[in-house]
Amino acid sequence: MPTISVVVPLYNHEKYIHSTIESILEQELGPCEIIVVNDGSTDGSGRIVAAILQRHPDIVFWSQSNQGAYQAINAGIRRATGDIVAILNSDDCYHPQRLNRCVQVLAASPEITAVTTALDFMDAKGKKIKNRWYERNRSFFDKEGDLPLALMNGNFFMTTSNIFVRRSVFQDIGYFAPLRYVHDLDFFLRLLVHGKNIHIIDDPLLSYRMHAKNTILEEHINVRAEWAFACARFIVAAQRLPEWREKGWAYVERFNCIMEKHSLTRLLNLFLVFFARQLSTGGDIDRFDRDPEFVKLIRQKSR
Repeated sequence: MPTISVVVPLYNHEKYIHSTIESILEQELGPCEIIVVNDGSTDGSGRIVAAILQRHPDIVFWSQSNQGAYQAINAGIRRATGDIVAILNSDDCYHPQRLNRCVQVLAASPEITAVTTALDFMDAKGKKIKNRWYERNRSFFDKEGDLPLALMNGNFFMTTSNIFVRRSVFQDIGYFAPLRYVHDLDFFLRLLVHGKNIHIIDDPLLSYRMHAKNTILEEHINVRAEWAFACARFIVAAQRLPEWREKGWAYVERFNCIMEKHSLTRLLNLFLVFFARQLSTGGDIDRFDRDPEFVKLIRQKSR
C-alpha cells in the first residue's frame, strides 16, 4: 500500500487546528507522517500544535515568517517522504475513511494521478450547513460532463484540502503557483492539461469549514483576476496540444460562454496577451504582479 504524507498549512486558526489534526489522527488508515507548517500565525495556533506534540512527538512541525498558503504547502510537500501527498487546511477536517478510500483508488489504478471527493460543509462551530454555490456548480459538471470547463465555471473541488495526489506529479507539472486565492484551481487545471487523470469519489469525505475569515471571501477584485489568470493559462497550454485542438471550435465556444457568463472575457484577453509576451521573452508566467501598470489595469477590469 502506498504511504501517505499529510501536509497542513497553518495560519491563524487557533479555534480549529486541534480539530483538524485530530481528524488526521482518527483516520482508519493513518498517514506515515503529518507535516504542519505554521505560516507566521499571530494567534495561539503554534502553541496549540506544540501542546499536541507532547502526545504525538512524531508530528513534523515548524514555523516560518508569513509567506502565503501556496508557499507553506510547497514547503511541506518538499519535506514529505510519502508516496502520496494529501493536504488539509488548518480549518477543515477529514472524515475517518477519507485517506483509506482515496489510497485504495490509487493503489488499484496506476493510471490515476489524483483523487478528490465530494464535500460537506460546517460553520465556525462545527454545525453542518448547506452550500448552494457548491451544489449549483457540482450540478453544472454533472450536466456538462466536462471537468475542465466545469472547474473554470466554478471550482466545485473547492479547496487544496481536496487534493490527494501522487508525490511524483510535482516533478512533472511543478508545485503550487504563487496565487493567494486560486492556487487550487490552477493546480487542478494544470493536472488536466498535462494529461493527469483525476478520480472523483462522490461520497463526502471532507468537511469544509465556512467562517468569516475564509480566504475566498476576501477582496473579490483579486479573486476575479486570479480566476481569469488560471483559465487563460489553461486555454493557452491546452491549445498547443493536438488532443485539445481536436475538440474543435465548438469547445472553444463553450469556454467563451463560461467566461462571458462570469464577465471574465476582458480579463481573459489581457492575460492572453500577458502570456504571449512572457513566452516570447522567456519571462515568468507565474507572476503577473511584478508589472505595476499591468496590475493596475487588471484591477480596473476586475470591478
